[in-house]
Amino acid sequence: MIMKSKILASCGVAMMAIALSPPVMGQAQDGALTLGQTAQGELEAGDQVSGGKGQYYDEWTLRASAGQQVSVILESDAFDTKLEAQLPDGTRLVNDDNHWVPETTNSRLDLVMPASGELAVRAQSFRPQENGAYTIRLVPTDRLQVAETVIAPQTISIGQTRNGSLSSDGDAEVNGRYTDRFVFRGTRGQRIDLRASGDFDTMLTLIGPDNFRVRNDDDSTAREPTLNSRVLATLPADGEYTIAVTSYGRGSTGDYELATGLNRNGVADTAMIGGNAAPLSFGRTLTSELGKDDETLGSGEYLERYSFEGRRGQPVTIDLSSDEFDTYLILQSPSGEQVDIDDTGESLNSRFERVLEEDGIYTLIATSYAPGETGAFRLALSEGTTRIPANPEQRQVFAISVGIADYGGNTSDLSFTDSDAAKLYQKFEELGMLRQESILLTNQDATLPEFRRAFQRVAAQAGPDDIFLFFFSGHGNQIDDPNDRAELDGRDETLVFGDGEELTDDELAQMFAGLNAGTTMIVLDACFSGGFERDLITRPNMMGLFSSEEDLTSLVASEFNAGGYLSRFFSDGVAGQADDNADGNITAGELVSYLRYRFREQCDGRNCIEAETGDAQRNHQELVVQRGSVEVDDILVTLPERFGVMSGAR
Repeated sequence: MIMKSKILASCGVAMMAIALSPPVMGQAQDGALTLGQTAQGELEAGDQVSGGKGQYYDEWTLRASAGQQVSVILESDAFDTKLEAQLPDGTRLVNDDNHWVPETTNSRLDLVMPASGELAVRAQSFRPQENGAYTIRLVPTDRLQVAETVIAPQTISIGQTRNGSLSSDGDAEVNGRYTDRFVFRGTRGQRIDLRASGDFDTMLTLIGPDNFRVRNDDDSTAREPTLNSRVLATLPADGEYTIAVTSYGRGSTGDYELATGLNRNGVADTAMIGGNAAPLSFGRTLTSELGKDDETLGSGEYLERYSFEGRRGQPVTIDLSSDEFDTYLILQSPSGEQVDIDDTGESLNSRFERVLEEDGIYTLIATSYAPGETGAFRLALSEGTTRIPANPEQRQVFAISVGIADYGGNTSDLSFTDSDAAKLYQKFEELGMLRQESILLTNQDATLPEFRRAFQRVAAQAGPDDIFLFFFSGHGNQIDDPNDRAELDGRDETLVFGDGEELTDDELAQMFAGLNAGTTMIVLDACFSGGFERDLITRPNMMGLFSSEEDLTSLVASEFNAGGYLSRFFSDGVAGQADDNADGNITAGELVSYLRYRFREQCDGRNCIEAETGDAQRNHQELVVQRGSVEVDDILVTLPERFGVMSGAR
């Protein structure tokens, strides 16, 4: 059969142990690095070669004090870098792509110096025989942490009016909202009146001594609906106060006017955020009662306020229940976002389950659905949600990773597809998730019979708590099958292995039928791979990611030194880029959202990744996703505190 050249490669994740030989400590060193130092180097023919793999390397000595947290960064425009080290206790560290930077071929190792003195690190290439110039540096890890931009507030005096503009250029960003700040000196008992209007839905916050905080979204004193804001407040103490002008909606921009003055007309003060709020601790359930002596909402419902301190990435559950009235729960975030929760399921009780998006004090308002209702209620605050525990255990991955670039003359060769599989394999090693039973197959070792044997060995060992992952990066094909009524186009899709033999979607589906894994993931980066979705994702707890629709080819992601876009983005996603809420977990929903976002971002929101059908009709490559019964909040990856740490010899 004449095979058409694959424009895009597909990735597979088969795992086997990476043999990492420790640096030779007795040989001459290529250079020494001290903290804060940057050095230049070059890999070239004649350099030392990593055992059996053909990668040139230079050896550098790190010098720092015991207990110091340091990072080694290796960068090159000439080759795909890789860093290796071994600590005195035998712990191995490896990194080939910096986890904190998407789509990079530079490397970063974070480590704690085990003792004062020297530690050897290898600077090498990821692929054999690559060479060229590079830069290597040793820096304190904390200097690499992204610091929040601090923009000095402007000064203002009560009675002044200021015009300004919110934009992404130069304004501070808090929880997705651009913010301008103004400061003034206030005195105890002073009554002030602040107003904001603009091209967007404004929000005003006043912050002062003793945790004083007042916020307003829409001016409740106006005689008609408005998007303007107004804060009326009596200052509690002498000191400095900050006015924050921002938007109610995230990402809004535009011009605004801030007017300040004294409140001389006797209008009531705006309610304080968290004012009269009782502190609520995690793990506590309290019983209280709505009564006629309680504060009321403007619509007549009695309420009680509670507050707790939360952090970004923290999963929380809040339960408000009562046998005497229909409950209603209001949660206000530190930046002013409000979430209202009425009924949960078929009950009249209220439940909030979510991963928090920012640090700070959250305010809970326990109230009723209808005005004037009274009675006893229970309020409980706990860490974790139904599907995201407070301290999840890392799941183990049984993987088969297949990447084929060298087809040995059986069909046209590809670029980087073997590296796709090897990089993903190493990524799961660094995450500490990869089981030693996993297998990596590349190039001429990735024959169809060998894959069948590997599948039989590995898949049988994945249990109900584990993830089974099949990752393939290589050629895909279509063959006629007029007798398969499930194929609407009369064609089966196939994966082409290193010996030129093809595995059909029907055959692969039969292989997956007996799996007992808790979650099964299929990631295929190959032409026409979307055609596998209909055959494979047929059972609970199966999730499929496919690089293109069933009648379209896939492109090589050469700008990322990757065989395919799905391969590159999937590897970055599971390594931490997909952790959108910074809770240290990557859920199925986060991973899928990240992959779709990266495909769109690649073309600035347009279709630019060209593809074509088998008969040369032209179109664009589009990711195919099928989560099946895998839920949005199901955790796939729990990120370790330190990347690059690999276990000792297996």
